Amino acid sequence: MTEYVSCAPDALYPAGRPVEEPDIVARLRERAPAGTVLAELYPGWSYDWPMPETLHLRGVTAPEAMVRAFREAPDARGVAPPALLVALDDVSLRRNVLFRGASVIYETHLPQDRLMAGPLVLDAAPEAGPAGPGPHLYVGNQGSFNYGHWLLEDLPRLKAVEALRRRHPGETVTLVLPRQDWFNNRMRERTSRLFAGGPLAISFLDPETTYRFPRLHYATPVKHAGIAKSPEAMAEVDRRLGRRGHGLLPVVAGARLRAALHGRRSLRLFVGRNPLRERVLLNRAEIHALLRARGFEILDTERMGVPEQAGLFARAEAVVGIKGAGLVNTVFCPPGTPVVHLAPETFQDPYYRDIAAARGQGYHALYGHAAESAQRDHLRDFTIDPADLAGLLDRIGLR
Repeated sequence: MTEYVSCAPDALYPAGRPVEEPDIVARLRERAPAGTVLAELYPGWSYDWPMPETLHLRGVTAPEAMVRAFREAPDARGVAPPALLVALDDVSLRRNVLFRGASVIYETHLPQDRLMAGPLVLDAAPEAGPAGPGPHLYVGNQGSFNYGHWLLEDLPRLKAVEALRRRHPGETVTLVLPRQDWFNNRMRERTSRLFAGGPLAISFLDPETTYRFPRLHYATPVKHAGIAKSPEAMAEVDRRLGRRGHGLLPVVAGARLRAALHGRRSLRLFVGRNPLRERVLLNRAEIHALLRARGFEILDTERMGVPEQAGLFARAEAVVGIKGAGLVNTVFCPPGTPVVHLAPETFQDPYYRDIAAARGQGYHALYGHAAESAQRDHLRDFTIDPADLAGLLDRIGLR
């Protein structure tokens, strides 16, 4: 059995508050905390998740299992803890999991992280952490390799940089991140500097190597129960990146999009998906034609920088897209923006509905026929009936 210790059990899991794993949390409360709380980054939270405004194909009732998954998700969510900046002494880091001696720091190995974390094994002779300037801050989770998880689950925690700067005036904070591919590293470096502002040192570490730190600062999660994300954290991402991106759009947007936006205050956006990836929309040419006829611009967000994406979504009148990382950019959309997600019927994930609920947007999920495939259910290619999509767009006034 894994031996856990919490960063701050009293502050994160006070008695009487619903928690994901009551037995484990009860033991955490009996043990001394692994860290010292330095600041609250975001308060604890809870909010209502209304059922999607659309959750079916035209004239076909959604499968009961799908409806139940959406309806019951709030019950599993409970009340989320605050996000805290804590100081940890004599800790080790491997595969995005923090250890205090032989104990695992619970907040870095939550239920939704465990499958991807792999074996909890430390190197016998750990390497010293990077010798960068000033206090060291670590943020990360098992989904850090993905743009969407980074944008909504890791980046907001860089609010901790401000708190560290106040406590260490004149010193440069060193941000410790798990190393990924070159493109991902560059994206995270650029967005970190945009979000944090001011001087910031960044050190990428090999996730397969164990590093030991005499003192490491850590920002606890802004995500709860695998799906729910702090509304305050999402609003902070929009405030720091979305508003900046809005002003940068005329400079960074491509010529076609600048021309489309000329004289208009808003855009209708369709977020596509690279056909070389999984979860391909098989009749995309037909769907693209339908959407273009209704004034939608077809986006490939992988070819855009984050400020450009933020600027475009901040101007969105409506967003339609294939479920994937690019659609987390709806965090930059104004309240009231209708959001339509397309997915195979085998991919019933309410992760994105959470964004719409927290940001006050109308959420619609349109499921299409999944192709026979050896791929996992959420990665299967699929087809959307154009009549289904046209009927949905008609109902929400996107003619």
